Amino acid sequence: MEPAEETKPFPNLWQGAGIALVYLALSTWMGALVATAAQLLHFPLWTALVPGPVLGFPLALGFGLWLGRLDLWDILAFRRVRPGIWLPLILVHLGFFILIATFVHGVGRGLDLLLPQDVRTALVREADPLAAAPKLVLALLVVGAALPEEILFRGLILRGFLQRHRPALAIWLSALLFMAVHGNPLQFPVALMIGASAGWYYQETGSLWPGLVAHGLQNLLAAIFLQPEALGAGSLTLYPLPPLRWILAAPLVVTVGLLWLRWQFARPFPAPTGVLGLG
Repeated sequence: MEPAEETKPFPNLWQGAGIALVYLALSTWMGALVATAAQLLHFPLWTALVPGPVLGFPLALGFGLWLGRLDLWDILAFRRVRPGIWLPLILVHLGFFILIATFVHGVGRGLDLLLPQDVRTALVREADPLAAAPKLVLALLVVGAALPEEILFRGLILRGFLQRHRPALAIWLSALLFMAVHGNPLQFPVALMIGASAGWYYQETGSLWPGLVAHGLQNLLAAIFLQPEALGAGSLTLYPLPPLRWILAAPLVVTVGLLWLRWQFARPFPAPTGVLGLG
């Protein structure tokens, strides 16, 4: 009797990149289609934000599950985690948001000065659905988008990478893919930070909950502080400059939060059972 063929962990780097590319292509194409229909049929332009998480995600996820011959329950790792992680996690991401808002503000001001008008107009036009959405609708959309992205990029893609590579390499590879699918360079810093931090949380806890909370919090803060009037004026300065005392305090807050999280992760915690960690 021949030994059963050993199956390699799924996905590898190229398969993961392919799944991310399918998600990006479907979300972009469907979003453009809805935006065109919105202009022709006179319904809200912000509806162009909906197809990515609602249609692009399930199709990309289905493609990945089919390609890897996986069951959906294999990747839904919503396991219970130590309650002590939540306060430091929130502190970390409040600090991260202040630092990223400062960076994005500076980059936006620089691009407003350096880029030709036609290039700025093209970048602003890409963000039109964001400017058109009411604050509450935008907040609900971007927080809701965190769930499918965490399932796809951490539950599916990073899960396979961690079985193939050293944890640090796996986390950064998945974070780079996550950054790339956001398309707009102005979103790259926050996307890379979310991808890396959510990847670390997943690697340490085996659960999607910490990354989902962090991702949702970052998206919520981004929606609250976004300046749609800047886009309307053709500016790429999307966020106000935080107060100086916040900027100076943010590195300390992030450092303390990360050390606190590392201590929490190192403490023993009973392994949860069941898909939702309720067993």
